[in-house]
Amino acid sequence: MKKLKILSLLLAGSIVFSSFSSASAATSNQIAASAQKYIGHSLSQHTAGDFIHHTLKGVGISSSKTLSELYRQGTPVSVSNLKAGDVAFFGTSASNLTASGVYLGNNKIAVAYKPYGSVKVLSTNDSVVKNNFVGLRSYASTQSTSSPAPSPAKSTTPSNVQDKLIKAGLKYLGTPYEYGSSRSNTKTFDCSDFTRQVYLDAVGLDMGRGGATSQFKYLKSTGAKIKTNWKDLEKGDLMFFMPYRGTSKSNYTTNRDSIGHSGIYMGDGKVLHTYSKDSGGVRIDSIVNRHWEFRFVGGGSPIKK
Repeated sequence: MKKLKILSLLLAGSIVFSSFSSASAATSNQIAASAQKYIGHSLSQHTAGDFIHHTLKGVGISSSKTLSELYRQGTPVSVSNLKAGDVAFFGTSASNLTASGVYLGNNKIAVAYKPYGSVKVLSTNDSVVKNNFVGLRSYASTQSTSSPAPSPAKSTTPSNVQDKLIKAGLKYLGTPYEYGSSRSNTKTFDCSDFTRQVYLDAVGLDMGRGGATSQFKYLKSTGAKIKTNWKDLEKGDLMFFMPYRGTSKSNYTTNRDSIGHSGIYMGDGKVLHTYSKDSGGVRIDSIVNRHWEFRFVGGGSPIKK
């Protein structure tokens, strides 16, 4: 784990949020994973304290919604011991806290600061936080160094390759979205640019510079088994979706040959992808939330077994 030298305070994206008790044996990685689902969600009716409260609630930990109380309730952590799942507090002092963040690992932090309107991931090297960082707190009852549990499906892709793919994707969390982004740099991504870059970084596989439709054709050309039920996917598999037609399942029952989006399966019912500027860039979503499950067409691994 790299030590945090300069924390970053930033934001942008819509959160729907619903006395401290660590009755749940939550690990630090589980807290980080819980925070990820709020990336890109609005803070218009919620606070930085709500973000931490609901992040902790997601792993069974009851806590305050007030930043000052959360700061007192957590266990102090030194910057030199920073780990994924630790909570950062920002402001002018411990008695005047204005923002909060959850460290995600790989120098990325998800931050909630109300004036910015949403939760966004930024690099911990952003200097704007240097004058606002107050302290770190841990709420994990047990420590962990492993990744979140993968899909229970039987794996045919080596686990070390799967881990490389997910690690390669996670380092781009929060990278801005740009439709038709350049394949020559990693400053911005559209969906297919992102999935291409992940496979290129992790295993040196270049799927070409085309869009999601082109990548789906490429996947088929490798002879890979196309899995039409997302529950059969393995961690690191490519995922392909129909173009957006609304949030109703009935909108996706016909003309299912059209491909409009791609992503990478993380395991545990999560997709790692990017799809719009308003969403906050590269992010993690639950497949069963919103419309993703309805839109899923098929997926698999282009890596020859």
